[in-house]
Amino acid sequence: MDETRRPQIEGRRRYCRHGCVVVAVVALVAAPRVPASAQFGETAQVARPIPATNSLDATAAGSEVVIRDRVVAQTTDQLLLESAGTRVVAEGGLGTPFCVRLRGVACDQVTVMLGDIPISSPDTGSFDLSLVPLEALDGFEVFRGGAPAWLNDGAVGGVVRLLPRTYKENEVGARATAGSFGSWRANLFGAAAGDKVQFFGTAGAAGARNDYPYLDDNGTRFDPTDDVERTRQNADFLEGFGFANVRAETSRSSGLDLVFLGLGRDRGEPGPGSSPVLQARVKNTRLIGSASWLQEKDGAHPYRLQVAANYDYGRNRIDDEFGELGRGGPRRTNDQTHAIFGRVASSVMAMPWLEITTIGAARYQAFDPKDELSNAPVPASDRLTAAGTLETRFFGELGKVGLELRPSVRLSWTRAAIRETPLVGQAPGESSAFLPTYRVGGAISPLEWLALRGSISSGYKLPSLLQLFGNRTNVEGNPDLVQERSLAYDAAVTARGHTGVVSGYASVGAFLTHLDDAIRFRRTSPSTFKAENIGAARSRGVEIELRGGATEHFILQSEATWTQATDKATGNQLPVQPEWVAFAQPEAHSGTLSKWVSDIMAFFQVSYIGKTYDDPANLIEVPARTVLAAGLGVDMFESRLGLSFRVDDLLDVRGQDLLGYPLPGRRYTGRLSYRHAW
Repeated sequence: MDETRRPQIEGRRRYCRHGCVVVAVVALVAAPRVPASAQFGETAQVARPIPATNSLDATAAGSEVVIRDRVVAQTTDQLLLESAGTRVVAEGGLGTPFCVRLRGVACDQVTVMLGDIPISSPDTGSFDLSLVPLEALDGFEVFRGGAPAWLNDGAVGGVVRLLPRTYKENEVGARATAGSFGSWRANLFGAAAGDKVQFFGTAGAAGARNDYPYLDDNGTRFDPTDDVERTRQNADFLEGFGFANVRAETSRSSGLDLVFLGLGRDRGEPGPGSSPVLQARVKNTRLIGSASWLQEKDGAHPYRLQVAANYDYGRNRIDDEFGELGRGGPRRTNDQTHAIFGRVASSVMAMPWLEITTIGAARYQAFDPKDELSNAPVPASDRLTAAGTLETRFFGELGKVGLELRPSVRLSWTRAAIRETPLVGQAPGESSAFLPTYRVGGAISPLEWLALRGSISSGYKLPSLLQLFGNRTNVEGNPDLVQERSLAYDAAVTARGHTGVVSGYASVGAFLTHLDDAIRFRRTSPSTFKAENIGAARSRGVEIELRGGATEHFILQSEATWTQATDKATGNQLPVQPEWVAFAQPEAHSGTLSKWVSDIMAFFQVSYIGKTYDDPANLIEVPARTVLAAGLGVDMFESRLGLSFRVDDLLDVRGQDLLGYPLPGRRYTGRLSYRHAW
């Protein structure tokens, strides 16, 4: 997150350290002009910042949300609803996998990054965001369509950038949460800040029975006469997590950032609602460690230099001795993934109106699958990818008009040694590809509060190991898949400002994305799916964002996205993609009432998801649903003690989201937190 924003954000926190909602874009409205060395590629480097919805690139479609200590959300998926064009797709209740779709594209077409480090890859398929605990994050940025060049990514759908949590004060505390269906969560945290070193660490555990009721249609969606209400079974989970972030000043102009994130989870695999699984278990382990060194110098030609490295270990164990999952029979797997990543980036002001940014990165990933119940050994696979980006940024003012132009090109090469599993039965092989992409973004600001932006970008998505070879459970392999390619257009008008006690921003944009050789999943049985290239697809739509506040007491966030995502060959709507997604959330804060009460807050939330289809032929319709949520919170004793309570799915809509997995209905959650700062 942009350090120049922290004074504005911290100012809003003086009312409530536990429950106060803080939306970064609202806090930025009244921000003063900042020096040129603020950030790589930041719009703040212009004398008059161009109004934008994110701080990294004024020409990109992106939004930012600050997470820290918010009663509004207690899990990452709840917060992701606040970003326009974002569709959260889940497999059930708390502790089950979930991912995000952006502007009609699939989850695995979206790159997930921890800071500047990618933690998703083509070989792991859709990234399970439930594996990143909310306590480890300060906030996140969602970039839809072509991502800023600084992220060095050519994803088809966009980027979800998770920002590791940091602190600048000495503090210790604890938080405990309990809710419906046996859900609970607890963590301890501590922060220490010195002149040259800052530390934040947290550790905790969570779990749930997830024994919520759902409607089982017995596999006959068009015949409601045999529908039966059942209780979800084998959906429990237990996990432990830890996170640490150390920032150290190595000189007056440089610093080192060390980040560690670890999580272990044991959960049941309940299967689709119409085909419940009673015995299968899944164990996940994820360990991520990264180091980043950054040097920045002022002067006639200010510059920044970043060197970063990362190691990522993943382990996925499936115990299905009775062969309840898919059609592969009994299995006891132990799949491991190792990834090593390196990055060197620099940015220099060559002229007062020209910034040049270069990034080089390489990633090696090895996938080692094992099945203890298989007679034949399953060989390992690996992939090596190298990519480089060059961006020239022209910016300045022509009279009173602010201008910015960002042309960039990214060259990527990948080599995959993909050795077939016995399930597919083809000979091992090796393949390589050279995949160039580009992006041109521009912005014009004729008035201090108004900006017009637009961009055109290309992207690609390699087929994942999951799509090529399946997961030996509910996904069948297809070794004939080829990479997806995209061409995206994006344009928007953004107005941002403040008058008196009212501040906020509004943005209206349109997008168009063409996909060639698009990969989509097709149901092959009630419990199995297979990825296929469908030729070509098109996604177009309109996004509307409105965020603002009146004084420190009232805040409103709302967005609506219309998306038409179709298969060009048939004209049918792509599966699992609603035409309409909308979200609105008003909040109210009392501010300090006495020396005992620091703040009382309340919020109400409306989330609408239009109807979707479960199959390419659009024969199986998933009905639209409107989900309501509400909550209350109070901070006491100068924000040392916090209490909050929220209700999700007030109307008990339930429904299902992904692959026929039923969602929990109405549920209640309470949270108690304590902190002590000095």
